[in-house]
Formats: sequence, structure tokens, C-alpha cells
Amino acid sequence: MGCVTHPGGSPPKLGGMSTDAPRIQQDQAYYGDTYLFETTATVVAAGTDGDGAWAAVSPNIFHPKGGGQPSDEGTVNGIPVTPSRNDDGLVVLSGGTEALEPGTAVGCSIDAELRKRHAALHTAGHVLGHLGEARGWTSTGHSHYPGQARLDFSPEGLEAELATPELREQVRGELQEALDAVLTRGGAVSAATDAAGHRTVTIEGVNSEPCGGTHVARLEDLRDVRVLELKIKRGALKVRYEAEHA
Repeated sequence: MGCVTHPGGSPPKLGGMSTDAPRIQQDQAYYGDTYLFETTATVVAAGTDGDGAWAAVSPNIFHPKGGGQPSDEGTVNGIPVTPSRNDDGLVVLSGGTEALEPGTAVGCSIDAELRKRHAALHTAGHVLGHLGEARGWTSTGHSHYPGQARLDFSPEGLEAELATPELREQVRGELQEALDAVLTRGGAVSAATDAAGHRTVTIEGVNSEPCGGTHVARLEDLRDVRVLELKIKRGALKVRYEAEHA
């Protein structure tokens, strides 16, 4: 159940850059520290478009929308910005009132409570996805959005196991029991990025999988993790869940 963040959408382009321009280096600080909520950074690219000013900074603490996880919310020099990833892989911050000059030092801040909630939901989703796959289910999708968190699996071959509300409730209870056992055991959550930029998240005693999202530091940082419901809808087994940061 990989949660790799892929470039997508239509965020700002890097205006004025030729195709043979050297690639801009940007340290994705959120890869290494979920709990880095404030930092001073340097503008490495900036410009304006039809929606206003944008900038790319390094180190970058803003997680952009992707991989089933919503984007962070925060500010640059006290001005609210929205992070997104452009076609070149840069995380760009939109919403400024005027363009910043490359090389300028800026103060960056993200909403700490929102970041922690996103991280809790993402980590809990990895554990729950692993437990589903351990039952022989095939993962087909996921969402780690607050209030909409779910894991999708192929329903093929599960017709008898999930035929009635009573059977689905029984399976929900089994998943909850297995989930509680993993969380009671606890374990570290770590991430590593290779030379090619591919990032892998490892949950001790659970699994390792490609992922570009934010995660808690340890399973002990999770609380109120609950499997809410199993249902088959639009050709998928949907397992809804919730989680909070301790």
C-alpha cells in the first residue's frame, strides 16, 4: 500500500527558466522531521502568476497535497501560503502578496496541530493497510484526510466473508483487535531517502513501503485509533478509520 507523493495538479511553473537550466536544489525538511514546525529558510526560486506571488524555499517544511494526505497550512513571514508541487518536483508556496527575491531569508511556520493530525492518520493508515494485506486483501487506494480516512481493497474473493452486515462487523472487530495489538506493542517509525530521491517509511514490527508523507515518531504517539466501518461501494471494499495524535 504505497503512499508515494507524485507531482500533479497545476501549481505555478518556474517562470523564465530554460529547459537546460540547472535543477534547483531544495531540502525537503519535512521528510526528516515531522515535528519541525518553524524554521528560517532561503528563497531559492520566486515569481508571480495569475493567482499572485509564489516562492520555493529551502529548507522546506511544508508538505504539499499528495499521496492521500492533504497539504499543510502555514505562513511565510506571517502571510498565509498554500504549498503544492510543480512539474519540476519543487514544493512551491502560493498566496504571497508580492514576489520575493531569490536569496532572501524568510520565516516559515506551519500549523502544528494540523500537521500532527495528518501524521497520525497517515501512520495509522499504513498499519491498517498492512493488516488488511495480511488477510490476503489487495490494496487499491487510500485517503488519509481528516473525517474521510479510509483504505480501499479489491472485494474480489471476499463475497462470502463480507456478505452480511453481521459478517462485516465481525471482520471490523478482528481488524480492531489486531490494530490494538500492534499499537500496544509499539515501535519506532523512521524514513530514509536514497540517492535517487526515493523515500521509504519503516514502521518497526509492521512493514516498510514507499511514501512521501509525514508520520509520527513512534506508534506510541497514536491515540483513539478506531476502525469505524467496512462497506463495499463502487466496486471497492472501503475500510473507514480515524486516529489522533497523543
